Amino acid sequence: MNWELISHYAVPPLVGAVIGYFTNMIAVKMLFFPHEEKRIFGWRVPFTPGAIPKGKARLAKSAGRIVQNELFTREDISGKLLTEEVEKPLIDRVMAILGQNINEIGLTLAGSRKKYDRLEKNFIELLETKITEAIHKMDIPGVVTEEGGRMIKEQAQNSRILRLLVSDSLVDTVMGSVGEKMEEFIDTRGPAMVNEITESRIHDLGNRTPLHVLELAGYNEEYVRKKITEAYRESVVNAVNSALKRINVASIVEDKINSMSVAELEKGVMMVMKNELNMIVSLGGLIGLVIGCINIFI
Repeated sequence: MNWELISHYAVPPLVGAVIGYFTNMIAVKMLFFPHEEKRIFGWRVPFTPGAIPKGKARLAKSAGRIVQNELFTREDISGKLLTEEVEKPLIDRVMAILGQNINEIGLTLAGSRKKYDRLEKNFIELLETKITEAIHKMDIPGVVTEEGGRMIKEQAQNSRILRLLVSDSLVDTVMGSVGEKMEEFIDTRGPAMVNEITESRIHDLGNRTPLHVLELAGYNEEYVRKKITEAYRESVVNAVNSALKRINVASIVEDKINSMSVAELEKGVMMVMKNELNMIVSLGGLIGLVIGCINIFI
């Protein structure tokens, strides 16, 4: 075996490959090691701590800015939430809920039949009170007394016989009595009648779906879906804008990185960049091999 030939042609490439490989491996290791500054007789050892531990604060600040300005932008977050994959299932779910009858929806929201019945009773009583108050404010007996008396007096003026038989005082007395009886009827029977009608209407309404009620009001399903979609999109944009105004993403990322130990930071970087860093080490060996081959012919 010609050792001189082997040493001339094989050794330089192999030495170059080994030097290149280990040089890059050491360079990659020095990104993290040593974790702390080393001193000898009070003098700081060069290249300690490693590049990443030494620049941890700057790395944290830069990472925070990048995440906030490039990853957590209003447009990106809103865009993700407004994609068809996210938006359509939500709208379909809302439409499905609106397709259930109101009693079922109320029972689901209340959590139990007892709570739902109590809420329904309270709602009916509230409506009854409000309607009764509105009737009293309308002063129906007073209107009937005044307008009825005026109409009778006008009719009496058009007839000679009625003018003789029906005086204004008689009309006022009769209509006053009618007004009093009507007011008494409203006070005694009004609440019960209002309650009966209200309860009947509420129960009838509970057996319908919100979509049916809206359709009766002139809004078809397509229109409702369109409005719900518009409301969802507007709420997403407003919510994202409001959230990003309150939350300083850059500061959160910066604080998180600063709170991590160097070992944790190294572990995180290696999880993401392990293949790339190994490629750099291997590339060092390849470049050393090529340079060793070139040296053979120099």
